[in-house]
Amino acid sequence: MKLIYLSIISLTGFFVFTSCGTVSGIDSTGVQAAARTGGYEKVIVNNFTHSTTDYKVRSKVDMATKSLPDNIVSEISKTGAFSQVSRFGKPDANTLVITGNIDQYDDGDAVMRMMIGFAAGNSNLDATVNYLDGASGKSLGTVKADKNSWALGGALAAAQTADSFISPIAKKIASEAKAKFSKQATH
Repeated sequence: MKLIYLSIISLTGFFVFTSCGTVSGIDSTGVQAAARTGGYEKVIVNNFTHSTTDYKVRSKVDMATKSLPDNIVSEISKTGAFSQVSRFGKPDANTLVITGNIDQYDDGDAVMRMMIGFAAGNSNLDATVNYLDGASGKSLGTVKADKNSWALGGALAAAQTADSFISPIAKKIASEAKAKFSKQATH
């Protein structure tokens, strides 16, 4: 009986921390090597852009274009891999610049996710994140984030909004920055 309870608790824990979708690693295919040898010391994270014309979600997307970069700054700062991490500033040769675009933002319908599932009322947050050399402005790579709510429905899926995906995306962006562009990076 204990084994059954342990199994149920383990599966519940797995599903609680699960959302669907991915955040890719850095894709630098076709990008000329512009990264500073030895890594960058500073990071500037600019506001993201979007091209949403739907007036119903425009204000939420406008907020996400600022909250995602704020979260990225916080997560990169936690790594301790860079001497300075800021939201704005003038980049130089020692600066990694992070920019991006919110490609899709949709809170979906929590009731449909709860009652029906199977992607009905899905919430989505898709973004394209760019790493740029501060001196030249050349692209160093891109990360694609495609996060959506748990497809099987229930309370877990109902609780997942587009904003709930900002933190996991920011953590992945920070992890990639540290691994590929900091002085601690293994090139």
